[in-house]
Amino acid sequence: MKTPAPALAILILAFCSTPLFTGGQGIGLFRQDPAAAVIRKAKRYNLVAVKDAVPGVIIDMRYKITSASGKPLYRNEMPCLVHRSSGQKLHRVNKALKEHGYALKIWDAWRPPEAHIALWNAVKDPRYVVSPSKGFSWHCYGISIDLTLVKTDGTPVAMPSKFDEFSDKAKSNYTGSDTEIQKRVELLQTLMKEAGFRTIESEWWHFDDMKAQGGIRRVNAADLGIRMPQP
Repeated sequence: MKTPAPALAILILAFCSTPLFTGGQGIGLFRQDPAAAVIRKAKRYNLVAVKDAVPGVIIDMRYKITSASGKPLYRNEMPCLVHRSSGQKLHRVNKALKEHGYALKIWDAWRPPEAHIALWNAVKDPRYVVSPSKGFSWHCYGISIDLTLVKTDGTPVAMPSKFDEFSDKAKSNYTGSDTEIQKRVELLQTLMKEAGFRTIESEWWHFDDMKAQGGIRRVNAADLGIRMPQP
């Protein structure tokens, strides 16, 4: 069936006036993912998107909401990135956790040095944040991950403490009196260590991949074209 000429003209005009890209806002024919360009650039530095590297993972980047400074360290469009080698190990851990009814929830992974400096300025406690004068966190290289356990459907489960709770409950060897929490922490640490990660004394949720392979370097926000929030 042929479209009448006037109707066809209206259709063409409507198509041409529809924005092809909306920058992630509004409604258009195509919607541009503001993180897509960052993810493409990240590959040059062996950083990959966690959502692609670890199927079934839950991502809840807490520094998009707030931090010890009381302000977000990241903009909303900040993607969750990790070193490719570390991502492969996280995939194995998440797959093993599924047999126990759990999945990984990522709170933070690659962290721009600019964000690390802002975090240090807020905390200034070397027990929890590496002083920039001593170097930068392995987060800035994409080989450190802050994470917890959830049910496979994303339902939270009790763990020793909240993220960035700077107390004795945050210590990696803290167990408390709840045996279920003890079992979860032991399961998480066992699987992460078997995959090649190490723990640190002050934070049960923090893991370093000191055996990551290939192209490990500190990556700045500017390297990936990321705009940081105003201090």
